[in-house]
Amino acid sequence: MTDTEKLAFLIKVLKQYAESKHCYERDRFYDVYDERELGETVEQAEEYAQIHFARTLLEQIGENFEYPVMKDD
Repeated sequence: MTDTEKLAFLIKVLKQYAESKHCYERDRFYDVYDERELGETVEQAEEYAQIHFARTLLEQIGENFEYPVMKDD
C-alpha cells in the first residue's frame, strides 16, 4: 500500500467515525449522571472521545465531512 493509499484509507475511516452520532446527538437530554451501569457510561465516553477526535483531526487538515445532526433522518 502506498502512502497515498494509506492516507486515503485513514481519511475514509476517520470520516466513518466523524459522521456517526455520539450520545449527546442521539439523546439531547443525555445526562452522564443518570443512573446506569458504570460499564455503559465508560463505553459511551469512549465512543464520544473517538468521534470527537476523528472530527478534530479532519477539521485540522481541512477535510470536509457531514455532521450527523445536519443530515435529514
